[in-house]
Amino acid sequence: MTFRNLLSINFNHDGAAALLVDGALAGYVNTERFSRKRRHPGIRECDLDELLDQASLRLADVDLVLLCNLDTIDSPEIPAQYGSDLKETWFEFTLAPDLHTVSIRGRQFRCEVNPPHHELHAALAFFTSPYDSAMVLSTDPTGWEVFAGIGTDLRRLPRPALNYQAPNLYADVAFELFGSALSGAGKVMGLAPYGRDDAPAGVDFGAVRDLGALRGAAAGRPVLIGDENASWNARLAWLIQQVLDAQLTALAGILREQCAAAGVAARLCLGGGTALNSVSNQIAFERSGFDDLYLHPACGDDGTAIGAALWYWHARLGHRRRAWSHAERMYSVRRYDAGHATTHERYRDRIRLEPCAAYVQRAADLIAEGAIVGWFQGASEIGPRALGNRSLLADPRLATLPARLNERVKFREAFRPFAPAVLREAAGEWFSISDSPFMLRVAAVCSRAVPAVRHVDGTARLQTVAADDNPAFHELLTRFAARTGLPVLLNTSFNTCGEPIVETPEHALETFLACDIDVLAFPGLLVHKRLATH
Repeated sequence: MTFRNLLSINFNHDGAAALLVDGALAGYVNTERFSRKRRHPGIRECDLDELLDQASLRLADVDLVLLCNLDTIDSPEIPAQYGSDLKETWFEFTLAPDLHTVSIRGRQFRCEVNPPHHELHAALAFFTSPYDSAMVLSTDPTGWEVFAGIGTDLRRLPRPALNYQAPNLYADVAFELFGSALSGAGKVMGLAPYGRDDAPAGVDFGAVRDLGALRGAAAGRPVLIGDENASWNARLAWLIQQVLDAQLTALAGILREQCAAAGVAARLCLGGGTALNSVSNQIAFERSGFDDLYLHPACGDDGTAIGAALWYWHARLGHRRRAWSHAERMYSVRRYDAGHATTHERYRDRIRLEPCAAYVQRAADLIAEGAIVGWFQGASEIGPRALGNRSLLADPRLATLPARLNERVKFREAFRPFAPAVLREAAGEWFSISDSPFMLRVAAVCSRAVPAVRHVDGTARLQTVAADDNPAFHELLTRFAARTGLPVLLNTSFNTCGEPIVETPEHALETFLACDIDVLAFPGLLVHKRLATH
């Protein structure tokens, strides 16, 4: 049988599905973007329809189905949120007893059930990378695995004998501080610099196997960050970040030493949810001696759907690899026409439309004048970071802006930092690194002219923008630079606290009207709020 069309589904948290057609991504759905429920597991009937529509396929055209992370929900937060019978959130299907056939909508399909979890993370990282060979590390709170990627082969290597407990301990601290291991990890990373202590911690970070010593050190020298409603001990966040930095660096150093024996170049591909920790990514890379680093923007379980399809296409079927552009890695397939949403009856009395062919220049001028602009174009981002298609943008020169954004737009904790997007060709003048297209690396900020994107420790989680990656976003940065002299914008995800990133124009309008965003920019159209009349 010829396999051309592969349907792959992640049933764990961050549910997602992908359609790979002749080795290229023809459709992708991250369920939460459509259901509007964070971390939604699996996909629903309507998501399957959306996926097929993106790829212009019928269900009958599918040659193989990969069912990933099935009945292996790895966080108690998911059944707590969605109920113990998780299948109520999924489309209907029936597996044959031998697990080689699945029935969907009355049709029988060959299937693969539960391909190895870490191999899926590794496959996404390696097979979308520009490398013909690399060391590949998959790491998340469930465990870790190491692979040698060579051509279409992904060979599992023996795990080095060292203490590497940091990812699951990090999840424990996230739950302890913020009540969620899944949503709290990013908050821990942002909180950590506030708890920095240059005095000896009395803890060997590389040897930490449980949280006892960290809790003791944090309680002895607490740094409480918050307000009258809530506060968090930033010292504990800082300590666990040091543990992850130290242990990931030690592991990466060993892997670097093993490259020659494994027959791979001194390049590192990182996958798995822990790779979303951009601080540790950069520290481990800089200190381990690797020549190059690659991460796919969907490092977490939302990326395993794509990873599984690539794993089967290349490692199982042996098909030659293809070159992936940054745009293919960053953005999904479905593009939207703004017109049908902005003229919808329910918004008519609350918005004013400004058709504007020069909308990019107009948006740049508005941002330079202090406006927070919702920026909606094309297809939504793959992965959890806004990369210029579903972004809230603002002037990085405004030191008071983070407080306004956190309090009146994002409705989140005041300590949360904001990221910069910078023209790729100018990045080296403003930051310590010049290549971070997916906002998965942290750089030192080399200028105090951009205080809104400079975290308390002088760093920023950086996105570099090339013209080929996103022409309209690159143009916006260019026009803002022409007006202000700064090739940098504050870029944060287009959502409010607890909400997924907006997917459709309707989602964008609803979020725009629910918070203190000043202007909403669609291609060729600006949307303003009507002033309330009494």
